Amino acid sequence: MAQAYPEDSTNRLFILGVIHRDDRGAELLNGWLSSIMPEVITLEFSNYGLLFRKERGMEYKRRLQEVLDKIRADNEPCNEDGLSQLFAYINMPYEYEVASMYAEEHNALLHLIDMDSFSYLKLQEIDELFEENNIRQILYREAGTGGSNEKVAARLFFEEGIKVFPYTDEMHIRDKYVSSRISALMEHHKHKRFLHICGWQHLQDPYGLYARFNPGKAFFYDKTFCL
Repeated sequence: MAQAYPEDSTNRLFILGVIHRDDRGAELLNGWLSSIMPEVITLEFSNYGLLFRKERGMEYKRRLQEVLDKIRADNEPCNEDGLSQLFAYINMPYEYEVASMYAEEHNALLHLIDMDSFSYLKLQEIDELFEENNIRQILYREAGTGGSNEKVAARLFFEEGIKVFPYTDEMHIRDKYVSSRISALMEHHKHKRFLHICGWQHLQDPYGLYARFNPGKAFFYDKTFCL
């Protein structure tokens, strides 16, 4: 269970780093929301990404299911981890579903503040990813191969200071945009407690874009705050 948010904390903004498409993500995020009890949530998710999944999500799920049915009909082995990752890629992110439910239950505000332009560019590749040959390549991999190493990479970074994944130019551009959106929202919603949910790599903040907010920070597998 996450540590309760200090009542006397001067941090109006708390930044929670998550692993996207993590199998325990919803459970962990629920725990942090219950502890922090934010009044305003900002989420690293774009409105374009939300609309795309609402309008075309079922189409890609049907493509995936058709290939899966053929594989199982032929009694061929299937990498269940790969299958879960493919479904998770097109499903609504757990971060959005959990944050939406919390906002509705607690009368909190939820804002999607990632850049539509980057989301658009990435989702243009989805037709190729969900072609039958590519789906089969992913599902034919041996179990335990090609999976996410983000938990290991995150631990190396937070415990040893070892950077496995670089902080990219794209991340810098997106963080500049996101931090400006958060600043505007905090100016509009004075005295409210904010939580920003983002990929854990953004906690690095090498350019100090979030420093002006004096944020509390945590990786969602940890049990304490990093103030």
